[in-house]
Amino acid sequence: MLKTKTALRLNTENTAHYITDYQGELLDAILSELVELDNTSKLQIVQERRLLAEAGHISYADLLPVVDQLAQEESYLVVSAVSQVIGALERFIDEGTETEKSFKALIAKLARYNYDRLGFEAKEGESDEDELVRQLTISMMIRSNDEEASQVASQIFEAHKDNLSGLPAAIRSQVLINEMKHHETKELVATYLDLYTHATDAAFKRQLAAALAYSTDADNIQTLIASWKDKFVVKPQDLSAWYYQFLGHKATQEPVWAWARENWDWIKAALGGDMSFDSFVILPAHVFKTEQRLTEYKAFFEPQLSDLALSRNIGMGIKEIAARVELIKREKAAVEAAVAQYSKA
Repeated sequence: MLKTKTALRLNTENTAHYITDYQGELLDAILSELVELDNTSKLQIVQERRLLAEAGHISYADLLPVVDQLAQEESYLVVSAVSQVIGALERFIDEGTETEKSFKALIAKLARYNYDRLGFEAKEGESDEDELVRQLTISMMIRSNDEEASQVASQIFEAHKDNLSGLPAAIRSQVLINEMKHHETKELVATYLDLYTHATDAAFKRQLAAALAYSTDADNIQTLIASWKDKFVVKPQDLSAWYYQFLGHKATQEPVWAWARENWDWIKAALGGDMSFDSFVILPAHVFKTEQRLTEYKAFFEPQLSDLALSRNIGMGIKEIAARVELIKREKAAVEAAVAQYSKA
């Protein structure tokens, strides 16, 4: 009988429209050879495992043994796939917990090799792919609150403080975020908001808004929210983007969710004729993940089911949050245990 030198894999050209749920010894064999495969095969395996988790066929915890082996990959395709897994796991992580500390250690572990290799700034002889990998790597390191990366980002910020729009494009967003996360002041918030108001570069404006969403100071948050009604600061068509960014963080979620409910009539008047009005129903459903938020969402929106412009999105939103709450309830313990295990160096 012929023996293959490598573990059996299907759809090795990644051209067929199916995914494979490898199990048992075969899965173990494939994972043991993972680092030796070509980049397309690595990407395929990571994507297949993530899709299987999203479909409920495997646990999200089963993604950790896969990405753990890919911490020294230089391919943008592979690093991007690992970054997607990190994003998928975030829904199970609560801010301010021991699991969050472990999760951040895991992120830093997965990004350390490329950070040491590439750093913040481009070097002579690098490829275009290196620049793309740098963007993902710096994002992961800043997300992990790595002390060294944070210090370097602050030094870069200081060197460009008089021309923040001139920050290197590949790292500008993360440098702005890092400064807000670790050195927030009323002056910094005012600077970002003023730059946002006067900037003409749409990408820079989005990056400033995203950075401001990392505010944790209650007074600063209220100042920012108050600016949303000033159309000379935040244009009505941009309001939903701000809302989404602020919903995504623990410190800002409660005040902006309260603001939306308290100012619903103003939002309807300001955006009622705009397609983005729907987003004030849709976006919370993309973010909320607790029983409390589900209850609040239903309490506020179910009385509006008679509004035909909103009813479909309200119904879908309730189902989406309920499914996420159930998923987290089912998977949380396993994911937390896996994160604790694989976050260790």
